[in-house]
Amino acid sequence: MDSPQDLASLSDGRKVGLGSWLGWAVVLGLLAYFLNKYAFHYFVVTPQSYGTYYWLRILWLLPHVAAGLLAIVIGPLQFWPKIRRDYLQFHRVAGRVYVVLVLIGAAGALGLAGKIKGSPAYALGLAGLATAWVTTTLMAFVAIRRKNLTQHKQWMVRSYVVTFAFVTFRLADDVLQAAHVQNEDVRSKYLAWACWAVPLLVAEVVMQGRAVFQKRT
Repeated sequence: MDSPQDLASLSDGRKVGLGSWLGWAVVLGLLAYFLNKYAFHYFVVTPQSYGTYYWLRILWLLPHVAAGLLAIVIGPLQFWPKIRRDYLQFHRVAGRVYVVLVLIGAAGALGLAGKIKGSPAYALGLAGLATAWVTTTLMAFVAIRRKNLTQHKQWMVRSYVVTFAFVTFRLADDVLQAAHVQNEDVRSKYLAWACWAVPLLVAEVVMQGRAVFQKRT
């Protein structure tokens, strides 16, 4: 198990830079927008609220959405240095809850993918998201169990990027719809892949960019 000293060292003692604060402000702002516009109606569990198509898939959809939304909310707390430093037990418990939520959400996504008929691109995109979600999260979990703190932090970033695909999908769809790009069915096929694959690529470039471009002495 990870010791308090190990977890404390996840925070390297440096002050959080302005860029990090601005980045998290954007993330939390987008999250608030998503929760306000899209999330809450999922918890009105009626045929009228869900519509016939989604109501027939409620046993897969509701766990997928509920677990995903909770993981989105819990995720940012795992990156807060003060919590890692001063509230280690909470950090550890919240991390384990996050892993369980991801497993539940991914199982729901795979179940939904198996129910999709006539749109293999969308189904495969959803299955790919579930696979990436579980893979990145379990890599972060294994890394911290092996006390590989650097890899744990990097894989947690990747995991949360995939978790945030709930938000990315809806925001990108809003933008494309406002720009009158294709219809909803076509957009969904593209976004099922782009909502997680593109942000993962961006995150990878950001995380690895410093090491790639740093001057060697």
